Amino acid sequence: MSKVGLIIKREYLSRVRKRSFIIMTILGPLLFAGLMAVAIFAVVADSVDHKVLVVDPEGLITRYEDGIGQYLPTCPDCFPERDDYIYRFTDKALADSTFMASDYTLMVSLLPDQYQHKKAELYYKKVPSSIATNVIEGDLEAALERAKVAESSLDYATYKALKVNIQLQKFSIDKGEEYDDSKAGIGMFFAVIIFFFIFLFGAYVMRGVIEEKTNRIVEVIVSSVKPFQLMMGKIIGVGFVAITQVVIWVAFSLIIFTIAGALFESGAFTDTDAMAQVMEQQGGAANMDFETYLSQTDGLSTIIDMNWGYLILMFIVFFVGGYVLYSSLFAAIGAVVDNETDTQQLMMPVMLPLFFAYFIAIMSVNNPEGVAAQVFSIIPFTSPTVMMVRVAVGNVPVWELLLSVVLLIATCFFMVWLAAKIYRTGILMYGKRPTYRELWKWLFYKT
Repeated sequence: MSKVGLIIKREYLSRVRKRSFIIMTILGPLLFAGLMAVAIFAVVADSVDHKVLVVDPEGLITRYEDGIGQYLPTCPDCFPERDDYIYRFTDKALADSTFMASDYTLMVSLLPDQYQHKKAELYYKKVPSSIATNVIEGDLEAALERAKVAESSLDYATYKALKVNIQLQKFSIDKGEEYDDSKAGIGMFFAVIIFFFIFLFGAYVMRGVIEEKTNRIVEVIVSSVKPFQLMMGKIIGVGFVAITQVVIWVAFSLIIFTIAGALFESGAFTDTDAMAQVMEQQGGAANMDFETYLSQTDGLSTIIDMNWGYLILMFIVFFVGGYVLYSSLFAAIGAVVDNETDTQQLMMPVMLPLFFAYFIAIMSVNNPEGVAAQVFSIIPFTSPTVMMVRVAVGNVPVWELLLSVVLLIATCFFMVWLAAKIYRTGILMYGKRPTYRELWKWLFYKT
């Protein structure tokens, strides 16, 4: 076995045998699912019951009932009784001190000439959640719409019959396929994985270099192998560790998916509302398999429609390219410092394009064919994350994809060459962190 092969074997086995790696590999998917469940539970548990006072000075959506001495909505159905939203109505706003002393949590005040405005004022004791704001906005919109129609010559039933809602379906003229917005979300999921693993395992490479340099082990190793061989062995070895973890997580996900499908087909989920809706459409759930259920459910049908083989292939290409590119820089940083504390200033120029790529990927979800998405999916420092969003959507011209991959591979070779220049000099230097000017000089040292 070559010297680089021995280093790769050492790096790989030393890490996959660690208890922390085994625990994280096994528990990672479970912890992720658990955290998602905790987050959902926290959002639900954090919901607050609201008692809302609606102030309607012009009587647009309320009327005064002499018999009970209260204001009531002209459209009771627009303000349905809920456990967590209770409405009361008045024609005059409460004074600030009165509102604070009352049991109302929110006060909505309609503006003069409200029909000409798209806004109303909401006063609160504690900032309401966006969910609460959306619920109240929906109720007010329905009430004002009914009131406005009532002032015309139309009755509401006629208005609803005449009202037209249109939803645009986007089709690719080249492929004749309908565009699915949720595909970009799946691409963003892969982009997040690439960002996370580049950051995590790049840091592993850097810490490994610092540890060997601090323990002076590297002085023994470089007596037998060249610094470039040592750096490449470390990068490739840790890369195999990352791929091992991804493969195990994918296998776990497939097992969970298979178990969920089996439970579904056994009837364990037949009481859910979504299932009931699909049962009605399909005329009964007895003969429905899990794949049919996914294909008939909005938001889940995308899972069936995705070209997973192509997507996983592109994930491997861009993950490996991005990892090699950034890990070589992390290795160079580890070689020029004596401890992790000194890495902070040098990490900044490396982390900035990585975080920038992450934010561009988020923006690309809403506009995967925008100029920013097209440009930064070509640039090698940002393409591993941004291109995954475009690849998932499926509208990337072949020449753009090839150009992105070729530039990424070429940049990987260049950055590895550049990092090796710094690595071979810095790995045996102690006691002083070099300046950027000294690092520039190291690039031109001859061996």
